[in-house]
Amino acid sequence: MMNIKQTLLCILLTVLVSGCSFRFVYNHLDWWTNWYLDDYVSLNKQQQQVFDEEFEQLHLWHRKTQLPAYAQQLKTLQLAINSEIDEQQVADNLALFLQHWQNFLMAAEPKLQSLAYSLSDKQKSQLIEALNEAHQEQLDDNEELTEPEWFEERADAQKDQLKAWFGKLTSGQKIQVTLLSRNYQRSFEHRMDYRARWTNQFSELLNGDLPDHQFKYEFYRLFVNGRSLRDDSFNAITENNNQVFANIFVYMVTSATDKQRKRINKRLNKVLGDVEYLIKND
Repeated sequence: MMNIKQTLLCILLTVLVSGCSFRFVYNHLDWWTNWYLDDYVSLNKQQQQVFDEEFEQLHLWHRKTQLPAYAQQLKTLQLAINSEIDEQQVADNLALFLQHWQNFLMAAEPKLQSLAYSLSDKQKSQLIEALNEAHQEQLDDNEELTEPEWFEERADAQKDQLKAWFGKLTSGQKIQVTLLSRNYQRSFEHRMDYRARWTNQFSELLNGDLPDHQFKYEFYRLFVNGRSLRDDSFNAITENNNQVFANIFVYMVTSATDKQRKRINKRLNKVLGDVEYLIKND
């Protein structure tokens, strides 16, 4: 379940930093969702019908209530970018993005909770096994980089992300972004520990024999408030890395050339146009 919700978020974030059409992805989220869901658990015919109906309602709710909030945030962010944006405004936007995601989780939780409660023992085993396999794949794919290698890779990734929004960076910007990126901290081990802790508790919940009301309480705790399982070190690293990103983003905005400023405004207008189109056309 955690991988499924994270995957959906990654799909939306990927749209914002790539050439994909936000309209296309958003209007086909039912297909994307079922495609990823199939990697984790095979639903029977009745479960699939209920899931499809519930997802259609959730999608409509999101279109009518959440997309307008996204549009307003994009407009506010664009105004800030074209005036005097500061680190606090970037941090506030990151917090707002997280709040949008929490709103979605709270709306989706009752629907997925009833689905999880209806799973057979075979389906539960299949789901937990798939979650564990996905976790192990990430561990296996992790490169054992030295500290200098990791910083270089992290700086390159940051510059690529900025290039998607601002276009080609100047030589001075590349140097400064590389220097600022050295303040990032590694979080892979903490993130994997958190995922393992979450999956273990989710497995215990599915394989337990709790009464309905207790199952609902524990499912909500894990699905909506799962971040509470993060340790203090992971939270501190996340806070630090968000601050580093805020510093880098403000630097890029304040150092942007006319061509770069035109580019980021064009990208924001494209995303905003797609969001407003989706609000009006369901």
